[in-house]
Amino acid sequence: MQKPLQFEAGDVVRLKAGGPPMVVRAVGGDTAYCQWYAGVDLHQGTFLFTSLEDINRVRRSADTHVAAVAQGLRA
Repeated sequence: MQKPLQFEAGDVVRLKAGGPPMVVRAVGGDTAYCQWYAGVDLHQGTFLFTSLEDINRVRRSADTHVAAVAQGLRA
């Protein structure tokens, strides 16, 4: 069984269908209120957790992999 998605204010997310990075400003139940820029215009919307992916988590795992590879090269 997969762990349910959880987000909190400050997370950087993206719609699973694609689109710009968005910042979660607030959460309520299973929805996230997000804001993002398109050029100089600030946009906002509310999205179900199931429609979002946490791109911070993707970056963190990539950074960990790069650090491990770099550490291996130094040895």
